[in-house]
Amino acid sequence: MFSFTKNQVVYEFHDVFFGGQPGVHPTVLFGGLFFKGNPDFKRAELEISKMLEVSEQVAVPGIPDVFIKKEKDIDPILSFIQRVLPDDYPFSVDITDPDVKVHVLHELNDRELLHRVIYNSLHVGVTEKEQDALSTCTPGMVIVVAFNPKDKSPDGKVEVLQNGAHLIEKGLIDLAKECGIKHVLVDTAALAPGDYSGAAISALPVVKEEFGLPSGCAIHNVVEKSSWLKEYPLAKPLVDQASNVNVSVFGGDFLLFGPMEYASTVFPLIAWEDILVSEYAEGYFGINPASQHPRRRFFS
Repeated sequence: MFSFTKNQVVYEFHDVFFGGQPGVHPTVLFGGLFFKGNPDFKRAELEISKMLEVSEQVAVPGIPDVFIKKEKDIDPILSFIQRVLPDDYPFSVDITDPDVKVHVLHELNDRELLHRVIYNSLHVGVTEKEQDALSTCTPGMVIVVAFNPKDKSPDGKVEVLQNGAHLIEKGLIDLAKECGIKHVLVDTAALAPGDYSGAAISALPVVKEEFGLPSGCAIHNVVEKSSWLKEYPLAKPLVDQASNVNVSVFGGDFLLFGPMEYASTVFPLIAWEDILVSEYAEGYFGINPASQHPRRRFFS
């Protein structure tokens, strides 16, 4: 169990709370929305609706994490998001291609959506064009990924956040702030099994104690890369979803739980874990849950 001596930053981002001491606020869940080939927006709309419904039921915040792979997909996907999400509801854009990142930022700016956007993500592979775009088209929130290819331990993750680990000119946290981004989340970079994958979890309390910033990760990625689980097709989806409780147990504030289709099981699972964490936090540290916590919902 954890209670941090470092003052913990809490962001309120469009009525969603990120950060703080364990047991106060519920874990924020990012559900991945993936599009292959021609986007199936009917299916996507149904998945978003189901996620928002279960989110409301169990008092655990849910945020769509929208993958945009190609430039041609930017306009239809953003138009879809504008149509189906409630006004001012936050969403995350998850992009890997540096050029597509720049185009998405400019399109979000043109649509006046930047204030709702969580930019996923900023890391040591950042380009000069991306930095310039972030400075002129600044999103409301950013996820910085603490991936240090030279040192994958928790200390290496802290180093890349702090000073760039000699991979970039400055630390990722300062870089985000220099771009004008006021709300910074730290992703502790879950790697493949056998490649220090456990450091993504052990780094959560380290990062929170060092910086006081909201922290989390996509621990389900480790499960996806565990090839031996293919021999156990019934167990794999259970392991995938159950892996997410590690984030809450180790003091994390948010998690990217994978495909949004898992929402109906992941949200109650994390609500249960958040209630457990809240009970021990109150019993040992005198920390009370916030009004929007699932413990208030079910045991008021």
